[in-house]
Amino acid sequence: MKYKVGFLILLLSLSSTAYAEDGKDLFAAAMMGKLERAEALLAQGVDVNSKTAGGRTALMAASFNGNVHIVKALLGYGADVSIADNSGTTALMDALVFGNEDIVNLLVAAGSDVNAVDKQNAKVMDRAKKNGYEKIIKILEKAGAKGTEVAAEEPAAAEGAEGAEGKADAKEGAGDKPAEKPAEKPETKPPAKK
Repeated sequence: MKYKVGFLILLLSLSSTAYAEDGKDLFAAAMMGKLERAEALLAQGVDVNSKTAGGRTALMAASFNGNVHIVKALLGYGADVSIADNSGTTALMDALVFGNEDIVNLLVAAGSDVNAVDKQNAKVMDRAKKNGYEKIIKILEKAGAKGTEVAAEEPAAAEGAEGAEGKADAKEGAGDKPAEKPAEKPETKPPAKK
């Protein structure tokens, strides 16, 4: 009986060391800032782009928590910067939460989509402006990021150009007659002093 219990304990201890480490372990290491652990998992062949049930990757966890060294290691192992989680959030969007400029620069240099949109229709630039990180906004602008408000202004600019063409056509068709001014509010004069 003693031998059976000993054998069972040995079997249990071996099974825990033989536990197949996976993306969840990598995600946890990235989230907690454990660089050596993350590198060991990557060296063992754990998929750098493995996802949690929520679609989160280790790169997202490291970006969110500001773990620059882990972000560099993950990028060195080929982490895909374009992956979005189940809510449409990317690693770049995660880096904006606490305004880590170094990580934003790394992700932009690695090819992150600076115009990505999450499932709530919030763009990367919208998130940066919401958090008010001026230096990051400049980094994103330099990389070509646009916010939602820019898209809303573009049709107005196009409409203005069409309006200008229409006015030019009206001038040509009017001969020597001056073009009419658009209706303006009448000026109100203050009452005369008595």
